Amino acid sequence: MNALKNNDVPDKDAGLRLVWEFATDTTQYVFRNNRTEFIESSHETADEFPTSFYGVAMNGQSWTIETELNRVGGDTGWIATQVIKTISSDGRMRRWQWELRKNKRPPCLGCWKIESIGSSDRNGDFEARDRGNGWSD
Repeated sequence: MNALKNNDVPDKDAGLRLVWEFATDTTQYVFRNNRTEFIESSHETADEFPTSFYGVAMNGQSWTIETELNRVGGDTGWIATQVIKTISSDGRMRRWQWELRKNKRPPCLGCWKIESIGSSDRNGDFEARDRGNGWSD
């Protein structure tokens, strides 16, 4: 989050390039392994939507880690989650659940990489409420 807030330090888009390096193959596949397209898309999203992840990470007022790292399966688990709360540039709150995966092959063997970042609703909730008619559990 600090790298994105200070995205252009030490040089232009250094923060976004760092996120790209620690993104799993899933994210890189979505952008057809094109880092330039990822960076351009991140800027467009940040500029257009203040409460988007890149909007709050690069232009927001603040962020705080709300939960400890939760390793699925205990201390040896290779999947983990963590929740971060953000306040956007216009004062709106969002919470983000990061899913991290421990890299199981080189390069960066053993590094934690970003698999996904899921958004809460505007109330900070992740679970759907009042789903309306037609849903069954």
